[in-house]
Amino acid sequence: MLLDETEPLDSRILRLAQAGQRKEACRLLVEAYGAEILGTCINRMGSPAGGEDAAQDTMARALVALENYRGTAGLRPWLHRIAANRCIDLLRSRRSRLIRVAEQVEVDHVAAPERPMPVEVAESQAARGRALAAVRDALSVIKEPDRTWVELHYTHGLSYDEIAAEADISRAAVKQRIWRAVKRVRAELGDLEENAP
Repeated sequence: MLLDETEPLDSRILRLAQAGQRKEACRLLVEAYGAEILGTCINRMGSPAGGEDAAQDTMARALVALENYRGTAGLRPWLHRIAANRCIDLLRSRRSRLIRVAEQVEVDHVAAPERPMPVEVAESQAARGRALAAVRDALSVIKEPDRTWVELHYTHGLSYDEIAAEADISRAAVKQRIWRAVKRVRAELGDLEENAP
C-alpha cells in the first residue's frame, strides 16, 4: 500500500490499523508518540523501569484499540488517557503487592553501604527526591483529563490551542482548566510546606 506523505499522521496510523496493517501502524504510533508517552509514564510511575513497563503496556493497548477508534480529539490525548489509566492500575497493583510483602517480611537489619556518599550529595539528592515526590503527590489530586492537559502543556510544550483542538473544546476552557489545576497543585504544595517538620 502506498503512503500519502501529505496525509496527517494520525489519519495514516488509523487507516493502517483499520486496514489490518498493525505492524506499520505500531511503528508510526511509537515513532510519533512513544517518547512522549514514555516521559509521561516515567513521571507518573516515579521510576524509569516502571515508566517503561507502563509505556509498553499503553502502546500495546492502544494498538489493539486502534482498529475500533472513533475519537475526534486526536491520538495524543487518547494515548495520554490510556497511559494515565495504565499507570493508575499499575500503581494500585504495586501498592497492594508492597502491603502484602510488608506483612510477610520483617526487616531486622539493612546493611550500610561500604562507601557512604558525601553528606552534601546525599542531602541534595534527598531534597530533590522529596521535592519531586511532593510535586508528584500534588499532581495526583488533579482529576483527568485536566492532569493530562497540565502535563501536555508544561511537560510536552503543547499550546492551549493544540490541546483544545485535540480535546475538541474551546481554548478558553482548556486555559481555565489548566489554570485551576495549577492553582490546586500550588495549594497542595503550600499545604505540604506548612506541614513540613
